[in-house]
Amino acid sequence: MRYTRTQNTINVILRKGVKLHLFKPSNRRIWTIVGRNNEYWVDPENNFCSCKDYYFQTLSGKEKCYHLRIIDIAKRKKLIDSIEFSDDEYTIFLKALISDIYFSTTR
Repeated sequence: MRYTRTQNTINVILRKGVKLHLFKPSNRRIWTIVGRNNEYWVDPENNFCSCKDYYFQTLSGKEKCYHLRIIDIAKRKKLIDSIEFSDDEYTIFLKALISDIYFSTTR
């Protein structure tokens, strides 16, 4: 079944697919969007997303990618899944995230 973008947005938000990974005590933050098939690293403060659409749409000045728009909506609606980690876990988390992104884009 194919969903519209609006349906996809609602589904991602309702199943807690907008994740804020908060590292304590430094308060470093990593945002991810967990989609149906992949996880994307998103930095809303710097208008960045690791998805392919970001490179084709956002960087060319057309529009924000789907994942950046989802974060905007989830923030407004306060529907963010916040997960706290220790700062000791930051490097391991980042390496795993980068590895996941690399393998999801090269398959």
